[in-house]
Order: sequence, then structure tokens, then C-alpha cells
Amino acid sequence: MEYAQLQIGYEDWRGAGQRLIEMLIAEFSYEEIIEPQKLTDGTYLLRLGELVCHFRARRYQLGHWLVEPGSARVQGHNEPASDLNAFILAIGAHVNVQPFTLTHLVRELNNTRLAEAHLLASAQLPSDQIIELSASEVEGVMRGHPWIVMSKGRVGFGYEDYLTYAPERRTSLALPWVAVHRDLAQFNSTSEWSQTRLYQSELDEQTLSRFFAQVAETGVDPDEFFLLPVHPWQWHDWILPSYAGDIAAQRIILLGSTGERHLPMQSIRTFSNASRPAGHYIKLSLSILNTAVYRGLPNDRNKAAPAVTAWLQEMLASDHYLRESGLVLLGEVATVTVSQPAFDAIEGAPYQFRELFGCLWRESVEPRLQSGEQAITQAALVHRDGKGRSVLEVLISRSGLSPQAWLSAYFHVCVPPLLHWLYRYGVAFSAHGENSLLVHEGGVPKKMVLKDFVDDVCLVEEAFPELQTLPPEASVLNRLPAAELAHFVFSGLFVVHYRFICAIFTTDFGKDEVAFWQLLADVVDEFHRAHPQLQERIQRFALQRPAFEKVCLNRVRLFSRGYADAAERPEPVVLNMMPNPINRDVLKRWSLPARTGKTAHA
Repeated sequence: MEYAQLQIGYEDWRGAGQRLIEMLIAEFSYEEIIEPQKLTDGTYLLRLGELVCHFRARRYQLGHWLVEPGSARVQGHNEPASDLNAFILAIGAHVNVQPFTLTHLVRELNNTRLAEAHLLASAQLPSDQIIELSASEVEGVMRGHPWIVMSKGRVGFGYEDYLTYAPERRTSLALPWVAVHRDLAQFNSTSEWSQTRLYQSELDEQTLSRFFAQVAETGVDPDEFFLLPVHPWQWHDWILPSYAGDIAAQRIILLGSTGERHLPMQSIRTFSNASRPAGHYIKLSLSILNTAVYRGLPNDRNKAAPAVTAWLQEMLASDHYLRESGLVLLGEVATVTVSQPAFDAIEGAPYQFRELFGCLWRESVEPRLQSGEQAITQAALVHRDGKGRSVLEVLISRSGLSPQAWLSAYFHVCVPPLLHWLYRYGVAFSAHGENSLLVHEGGVPKKMVLKDFVDDVCLVEEAFPELQTLPPEASVLNRLPAAELAHFVFSGLFVVHYRFICAIFTTDFGKDEVAFWQLLADVVDEFHRAHPQLQERIQRFALQRPAFEKVCLNRVRLFSRGYADAAERPEPVVLNMMPNPINRDVLKRWSLPARTGKTAHA
């Protein structure tokens, strides 16, 4: 029997600990979990019981922090702080994290550290090479969520699983396919994608014939079965034991792979087709705990996905403004959802047991690109290579534009379509870096691509006439009052994504934080002036109000849900109000230090 061998060195382990301590200080300070004391301009002290740490950082007006790499030093030590366990244990004691939670937190952070160490140990591509990769290949060089410190915890994976399935390993897989009896499964699709057309798109004639023959050889009718791929880990760890009776009764039949190779994307459970880049992305149930939730496919939402896609794409096609914006929606065109009768019968069962087995086919971005265009995940805009050079700096350099001109073009591409959806239709997308792509030509922003609809699209609670065409399946979508729905833009975009771009804009180009948010505010103002017919809606959503509640993600692990199972997915923790960086009065107040030398933290 062969045993796994660790594939990193001690310096990689230390470097990963250092990186995560710096991220932990920044993001836990932003969420007000810890409170560093200011010593001098740019120098801070963090006291956690007996652990005392000095570091250098920039604190932004919005409340976020950028810790200078290598500057964090534990009192009594000359080397950069790298003992991540010591930090999290000290924080746990300092803020009274419960022992059960703290124990699992240490585990998840060490999983994340191991993944981070592998990134340091690998041949890290320079940023000028990253932008030459295909959109799918870029996914494999990302570091993970910039806000959630435990961004690569993947609780449930062992080390061999990590080496095989983690996206940053950049290893393609041959996905196994199964046949599932119609009594257990449901097929849903948009009108363009019948079951037959989908199979012909995903499987060549020889493979499709082979699969049907394998089913027939068991003595059953192939027409009584649906075909779908499964994640290998899910098959071994969940489907085999949870569906053993159905497999034994040949109601679920393992067919083998197609021979095509697939690359895991940032979300781990979604794959691009490495053999046919224009082929569908495939999203599969994967019952590991990563970032905020278990990564299965909720049964009710999976069934509804094609109907929601058809509705969104119909509105896009009929709306002149959205068409002219160039916005691309990657449709979730077909799904297969497999029930688990015993788990499904339990009222209040933990949500992970209601999303064990399914597949979703999503359109690829590749056929949507014109000659000369490239697509890149927007998560890459906050990525730095091993030498500290940002992808954003490379794109701006390639474009020939000034940083301000590039940023203005970027905001014009990304923000107005989202505002139009929000005000005109009461539809909010979760357009953070992992859920969106930027299409550029020679570095110049051209259009935005959005994906992940049925999981993340939310609707206004009020009865907008434009929502009368909602299909019945869309009842699974969350609905919120207008003022709360505006958080999808403020928290879901400005805080989750743009504040990290702001940090690069200020550090790489020596620009002012206020100038960054001013450019964004100008784009929002311009849209508002150009659409007087939407003024009542604009006031209702109040996106330019002076302050919003601060939404926190790391606090969910530490204080609210922790690692407990529950029937519903966890909700973010909400703190006190924080300033809105596109509010004119806030921007004026933030501008005061430049003229008076006073501090104007809001």
C-alpha cells in the first residue's frame, strides 16, 4: 500500500502561515473581532493576552486594512510572524470562541494553510502570463476568497483528495458518468435543450451508444434512465453509501468516463471542459464544507435553474439598454436532480442532506467571445503573483490607458447593467469576483459576464409589475425589501470586491482612496441622471444613502453558526453602520485630511 507524502517544504509552510496571519489581522480587524492600537502613522500593536504583535499597515477610510507583508512581528521574535495556530488560539481566548468551534477552526485554517503552502511551492505564473491564459486556466492560479480567511478549508477532503481535486493543482479529471432511474431523478432544461440534444452535445455518438448498451446489459430499459456525471469524491464518500440499495437494485448504474478531461474551477464543484473549451461547464454536488457552506446542489434550486435562466435571458433579449451594454449571462440550461427518499422525508434535516446528488450544465464563456477578446475571472483583478505584481497593473499597462481612465472604463462596463437590473426589474445579482468575468480587448474593459443565477440571484419583495412574468419555479429565489436588496450592490460588490481593487489602486499607482470611490460614484450618478424615469425606484433602493450595515463573513464561523449543522444555510452577521463610499457627503468628509491634515475615519 502506498501512503501520501507531503509535497511542500518547511519554508513554504512558514510563508503560508505568514500570509494568513497578515490576512487574519486585516480581515478580523475589519470585522471588529480584534482591535489593534495605533502607535504611529502606519504602525500598530495587537495585544491578545500574552501574545503581543507589532505590524505596519494602512487603514482605509472604508474601515479595511492592508498589512505590509512581512511586517507582523510577535514581541520577542525577529522573524515575521508565521505561527498561525498560536494566533488563532490567542484570538479564540481573547474573544471567547467556544472550544468546539475553535477546534474545528484550527483544523479549517490548517487546511487553508496547507493549500496556501502548495501555492508557494508551485511554479507561480507571473501576472503578465496569467492574462494570456484562457478563462478556465486562470481559475487554477487564484488564491481564494480575499475576505474569508478560511478560504481553502475544504473540510471533508483528505490530503490525497486535495492533491487530486483542488483547482490550484491545475489537474484535469475524467469525470465518471452514471445512469439514474427516472423514479429517483428529475430532468429540467430550457426549451432549447432537450434531453436528447444535451446528450448529443456532451457525449460523442460512440460513447452515448456505449452508455446505453451498458444500461441495457443489466436487463433494464435505457429510456427509463437519465445520464449525468458525478464528482469522484462525492461518488465514493456519499453516493455509494447513501444509495447502496439503489445501486444494488440497478436503479443507479456506474458507466465510467467519456474520455474528456475537465478542470476544476474556483468553486471546486464546477468544472470547465479542457478537451472542448466551448463545451458546457458542469456543476456537481460536492458535500465538503468550504468558505461559508457545504458545496452541494440544493434540490429545489437545481430543479428551478433552467426556468430562472430562461426568464433572465428573455428579459435581457428584450431590453435594449442591457443588450447595448454587452452584458453576457451564462445560462444554467439543464439539470438533473436526484432525490434521496429517506433524507428527503426528514423535516428539518440539515441542508447538506438535501443537496447530495445532481448536476447542472452551464454555458461556457468561450463561444461568447469575439475576435481579439479575452475573458478573465474578476477574482484575478485582486491577484498578485509571487513577486507581488498585480494582474490589474498588467491589464492597465496593456491597455495604454491611465489608471483612472481604465478604472472609469471598468466601472462603466460593470456597474450600470447591475443598476439597471436592480431598478428596472428588482433583480440583484451576486457579482463578486468569483461570480463574474471581465471581457477585455488588449487590456481595455469591454463587457461583463455574470454566472451562478439560481444560487445567488435575489428579487425585490415589493410587487414590481416587471416581476409578473416570473415563472412558478422562481419561487425558490429569495426576496427582500428594496433597502435590503441594495446590499447586493453595496456589500456584495463594493465591500466583497471593490475594496480589494481599491487597495491595489492606491498601492500600485499611488492614487488616493477618495479618487477611487469618486470614480465609482460618478458612474452611479451618471446612470441616475440618464434615467429620470427610474427616479422613484432609485429613491426606493437608496443605494447612495450615507451608511449601510456592515456585513461580516468570518464572524459566522467564530460566533454564530460555527460548525453546527442546520436545516438552512448560514446567514452573514450584521454589525453597526459603516460609511457608504459613493455618498457625496461621505466623500467630502473623507477629502478633509488632504486639506487640513486631520484624520477623518468614518
